Amino acid sequence: MAVVNSGGVQIAYEVLGADKPGVPVFFIAGLNGMRQSCLKQAVPFSKERPVVIHDHRGTGASAKPLGVYSVAAMASDVIAIMDAQGIDRAHMVGTSTGGAIAQVLCLDYPDRVQSAAICCSWTWPDPFFRRQFETRKQLLLTVGTEVLMRVTSTTLNDPRWVAEHFDELLERESGLMDRASPPAVDAERIDALLAFDERARLADIRTPVAIVASRNDVVCPAYFSEQMAQIIPGAELKIWDDGGHFFYLVYQDAFNAHIREFLTRHD
Repeated sequence: MAVVNSGGVQIAYEVLGADKPGVPVFFIAGLNGMRQSCLKQAVPFSKERPVVIHDHRGTGASAKPLGVYSVAAMASDVIAIMDAQGIDRAHMVGTSTGGAIAQVLCLDYPDRVQSAAICCSWTWPDPFFRRQFETRKQLLLTVGTEVLMRVTSTTLNDPRWVAEHFDELLERESGLMDRASPPAVDAERIDALLAFDERARLADIRTPVAIVASRNDVVCPAYFSEQMAQIIPGAELKIWDDGGHFFYLVYQDAFNAHIREFLTRHD
């Protein structure tokens, strides 16, 4: 693990497959923010090209101060890692919050982004999204992280996957609790999501973009991805029939193949 200072915040990251050829790819996690959640993509891709994974500010082994959270700041953390590693350009694959970070990277740092895959993400905090995440924040601050995690497990995951992989789910939840951030920090990270809205600028993106979603995602419904595909010039849209918000884990091999083909075309 390495650490870089990004605007006064220490950001923990890892580079896998550093000796491999090709354009590096960043796998950028969702709201839990921790690099471990990217391993089902990072490990296989690291056999082919350099892969960078990191803990968002406020999560994992990164620093957890108060008052430093916005999607723009999270995007600047990726650039700080690139600068520290001497990476001029990289592919960005972001899931959920990572997809919002990828949007900002395409807009604010277009010369640093080779391509972007925006997966199970959103365009703005519409009434459905706002109700959901305001409720999450209320649960977090009243009944705590563990209860919130148990509730969100039923929305983030495909129902059939939960029924068939319950022991794996419990193991995953245990690991998340071991690395959980203070509730006040997680609450500020939720506020950052609720403040995110780049709809007015999405048409300015000129980076090659793939947009990927699931029809039964009830966290970031597929209509957000459809909206993005209509606005971003040349964006490619792929929607899985099911798999929930974590469809990229349910259909790991198929998702990885889809992303691999997209990256290869834009190396």
